[in-house]
Amino acid sequence: MNAIMVVGMGFLIVLSCSNIVFAQRIIANPNITVKTDKSSYIFGDTIVISGTVKTVLEGDTITIQILDPYSNLIRASQANVAQDGTYTGSVEITGSEWKSSGVYTVLIQYGSEVQTQTTFAFTATTIPINGIFQVQIPNNPQIFNVPYTIFGGSVTNMSVNILDPSLTVSLLSVNYGAIALSLQRSLLDAKTSNDTDEPFTILIDGTEITPQKEQVTSNDRTLTIQFLQGDKNIQIIGTSVASQNNSTINTSTNVTTNQRLSAQTTNMSKPIPAVPEFPISAFVLLISISFLILMTRSTPKF
Repeated sequence: MNAIMVVGMGFLIVLSCSNIVFAQRIIANPNITVKTDKSSYIFGDTIVISGTVKTVLEGDTITIQILDPYSNLIRASQANVAQDGTYTGSVEITGSEWKSSGVYTVLIQYGSEVQTQTTFAFTATTIPINGIFQVQIPNNPQIFNVPYTIFGGSVTNMSVNILDPSLTVSLLSVNYGAIALSLQRSLLDAKTSNDTDEPFTILIDGTEITPQKEQVTSNDRTLTIQFLQGDKNIQIIGTSVASQNNSTINTSTNVTTNQRLSAQTTNMSKPIPAVPEFPISAFVLLISISFLILMTRSTPKF
């Protein structure tokens, strides 16, 4: 990409070659405003960008550019302007471009002369680990592969309890992070009496949480779950699990969370070497880690 842009009065100079952008500070413009929904983000978050324009130009859209601390252009998108002059756009913090912690810049361009900017802080997390964990049902020769990607820690074990039914993921969490797990429905699923999907019950060290995201196909359910530094066990509770005779054990749909929680059955499970990519690699880019999670957990960690 080669481009040269020069704008007068509180000017912006963009010299772009191989996505490298050099920008000078733009003076706040009374004809346009911009703000982000938060002041700081981490990998996997979505930046919501909004503002207003004083004069609506028919057919023109807002151009949004994100620059890293070294003035490299890492994202560009557009947003429509409503009749009342408001606009909203979003940028997902995904991909390998988000490498460095620091202050990032949002550049806004509307028409040929209206421009402004704002900034936000980004904290880079640890490099993600991709892997597949082999889970074997107790007294069952069938082995299930569970692909995963984890930030901020590592997976030490996975075990299935055929009585709950549930899957427990043991972690070594060295930082705030998240894990994306792709669960085969034949291994663990959660259904209502009408055979429609219902949410899994998810506990982290005994505290119930809500997964950040879930992606569903006819064969798999992929969960993205955030965790805190020091968290040890994630228990995913469903309504059916692979049984000892390779069928499924169905539980009543009115089983409560407390009734589902029982002593876990240790199984013969082992990790296999990490693989560079697997089917959930695209989805895992949506992993969102936010320090506000500290406020959503009702039980403090000691």
